[in-house]
Amino acid sequence: MQNIARTRPSLVRLALAGASLVLASAALADSADAFNISISQALQHDDNLYRLADGMQPFGTGPRGDTISITSLSANFDRRYSLQTLSASVDLARVGFDTWDSLDYSTRGGRVRWDWAVGKRWTGLLSVRQDETARGFEDVSTRRESSINRQRAVAAEANYWWHPDWAGGLGFEDFSSTYSDAASQTSDYEARIGKVKLTYRPRSGNTLALVGRLTDGDFPRRQPGILSDDGYRQTDWRVEGAWQLTGHSQLNGYLGFTRRRHPNLSFRDYAGITGRLTHVWSPTGKLGVTTVLRREIGARDDLIDNFVVTRALSVAPVWSLSARVTLQGRVEWRERDFRGDPGIVNAALVSQNDRTRFTSLAAFYTPIEALQLSLSYTLQSRDSDLPSGDYAARGAALSAQYTF
Repeated sequence: MQNIARTRPSLVRLALAGASLVLASAALADSADAFNISISQALQHDDNLYRLADGMQPFGTGPRGDTISITSLSANFDRRYSLQTLSASVDLARVGFDTWDSLDYSTRGGRVRWDWAVGKRWTGLLSVRQDETARGFEDVSTRRESSINRQRAVAAEANYWWHPDWAGGLGFEDFSSTYSDAASQTSDYEARIGKVKLTYRPRSGNTLALVGRLTDGDFPRRQPGILSDDGYRQTDWRVEGAWQLTGHSQLNGYLGFTRRRHPNLSFRDYAGITGRLTHVWSPTGKLGVTTVLRREIGARDDLIDNFVVTRALSVAPVWSLSARVTLQGRVEWRERDFRGDPGIVNAALVSQNDRTRFTSLAAFYTPIEALQLSLSYTLQSRDSDLPSGDYAARGAALSAQYTF
């Protein structure tokens, strides 16, 4: 596997080293520090690993399913020092495939965050993070090696509270996304995001903010062509907030207007409403339902970095049967509109839509405080404008996590 392209390596390496130092120091600190280490092992089976249509097999003759082993280690630290809050984490994982062992991979992630304050007037944050995730086969099913998406971000923000309830602020984020495999590297991109914010936070603890964002994005490995562009400029105006509606429900997220412009291909331009709203309803101490409604451009959690408009609705109930047993479900309906840059998905198709439904059910058992066991079942299906893009996949997983 080729090395992942390294963007701003020195700063991120320094941050990860800092996270390790903070975590090592925390391990020697007193018990009041919020420091923990977790190890976990999971076994899962997927009956359609490459997300192929019915009747198709990987590379013509290969088996459709596989059993996957996931071993992970994470360390987390979070502590408040007077007006300052410092948090850090390191996450390591090793994933192995029983049949398609050429897909084996490892990931490394970490972050350091400092929520700072100077007196009663100034607050802000400084953060550095790295996340690595294996890309699924929903859009590219011809790889014999895993494609690792590495995301790095450096962010800073400062707010001035001229009134106990009101603040004005500025922020900046330098973001990059790279892929480990050569076939996906045309989707590598970098973004510089500037932000201005007006925040209202009454004594109730609720928060509302008017936010303006300007994003300058580049695809450094892509040449402008008939169907693709090498950059974009995006403007967002949002209302963000977290509001306790009643004693049993809370609404948080953002709603706004997004305008994206491309330097060479104006027919890729987009303007419209975007947002992500999360409603949490807890009618009793044992029952809760989380509902998420979103409409986004190139949503990062879809692992599609090109211009894709995503609309999705998810409902996730959770039921605590007892102090040791919890049931959790989730259903998501998602539609992706490739009206923008199709990029690596299908370079010959100007317009494409797909509709995906994801259903999961999981049971969690905590025999002792430090140990959690889980059993889950998932069902995923997609209906695409491309006949070869339709698929159905089922999976089951068993996992154990120990925290100390």
